[in-house]
Amino acid sequence: MAETSVVDQLDSLVSLERGEIDRRIFSDQEIFNLEMKHIFGRAWLFLCHESQIPKRGDFFEAPMGTDNVLVVRQKDGGIKAFLNTCSHRGNAVCRAEEGNVRNFMCTYHGWTFGLDGELVGVPGSSLFYKDKLDRSKYPLRKVAQLESYRGFVFATFDETAPPLPEYLGATGRLGLDLLAERGDMEVIPGIQKFTVKTNWKFTVDNVFDYYHPQITHMSAFALGLIPAPPDNYMEGGAKSETGANLEVPFLPTDLHNVVMVGEYGHAISGPDQDALEVSTGVEPFAWRHNDETQARLGRHGSRVAGHPHIFPTTWVTAGGQLSLRVPREPGVTEIWWFSFRDKNASPEENAALLSSHIHFFGPAGLLEQEDGENWAQSTLQTKGLRSREVPQLLKMGLGTSEVVKDDGLAIIDAPINEHAQLWTYHSWREWLRNPTWEELRERTVPHDRF
Repeated sequence: MAETSVVDQLDSLVSLERGEIDRRIFSDQEIFNLEMKHIFGRAWLFLCHESQIPKRGDFFEAPMGTDNVLVVRQKDGGIKAFLNTCSHRGNAVCRAEEGNVRNFMCTYHGWTFGLDGELVGVPGSSLFYKDKLDRSKYPLRKVAQLESYRGFVFATFDETAPPLPEYLGATGRLGLDLLAERGDMEVIPGIQKFTVKTNWKFTVDNVFDYYHPQITHMSAFALGLIPAPPDNYMEGGAKSETGANLEVPFLPTDLHNVVMVGEYGHAISGPDQDALEVSTGVEPFAWRHNDETQARLGRHGSRVAGHPHIFPTTWVTAGGQLSLRVPREPGVTEIWWFSFRDKNASPEENAALLSSHIHFFGPAGLLEQEDGENWAQSTLQTKGLRSREVPQLLKMGLGTSEVVKDDGLAIIDAPINEHAQLWTYHSWREWLRNPTWEELRERTVPHDRF
């Protein structure tokens, strides 16, 4: 579809009212190109955590849409980010994913750039360029804006984008607070990366999906990776290929979910803290059981046990990780995992934490490998001539939930639902219209009812 055609069809591609999504949005190349331009070319995107670049000259390469940028700690302690492409012939000026340097030298012709991105060296400057090359005109291209919120570094290519705290809003800030409040946090060295043959939006959709674990992750229940649920099963359940009734567990968390939706598409969704702790028999949120943390999270934030998501692709897990879903092609997404730990935790506590991070998500994570198979199959079916005509359904709880607005948050208390997914697709649709920032904010103010 051409760009004008895509924009003209947006209302039919995503219907918040019907709870239906056109499957073409997961595999159409023109739609993907428009996403890169109007979403990833404008939004504030997570780059890294400040603990990854503590010293002068430390750098980390991060994705911004289809571009790669170098995030660099400056001599004065500040942070800058610029495209990892030489201003001469376009070669990458750095092939490493992270490290410490005094400058960046392009391995094509040797043009050299300082930590601030300025061009400081050109081989043969006098002999070949006759000293007429104005180095000040050819620095590495910088991002338009860069800001840090509680150590989480974000940037945007859009000079007109609102400040980061305003972009995050109450919902986005709470999502990051739920990780920052766990202690004196730092990233564990080594970012896990792997590729799934899926469209990036399936990975975002799944962040909020608490309907699938009892089926998709049956093996995790059987292995004890997830605490076994009580002997209580869903009515109208699934049947095996032989016709036998399949006992699908009913979880205490199924009835007690908290959804928060925010401007620009941010959302939090999942079980509330009490239900999760009753369900699992453990207290995964003991870190927040003190007055100071409770006060900082607020009365609504302190009961969240679901998944926060910063639009478009930053997911904060309940277990203390942050994941980027990096779109590479319409049907290819890289998954990046940042694992965090409290600097003051004991070696035993950190070892246990790292073990859980490795075994839940990432290339060795049981849950995400099972999810990845579903995402790949779902993406594949969007390419079939007839299969792609079947609408994607998000009708669970549709039209039955009231939105309560308090403390800057838009909150829904309900059984398991698909409200956060619908909010993501609704916001995605509005981003693709490419409105002004003021218009975009107005169009993504949460409704009074889902």
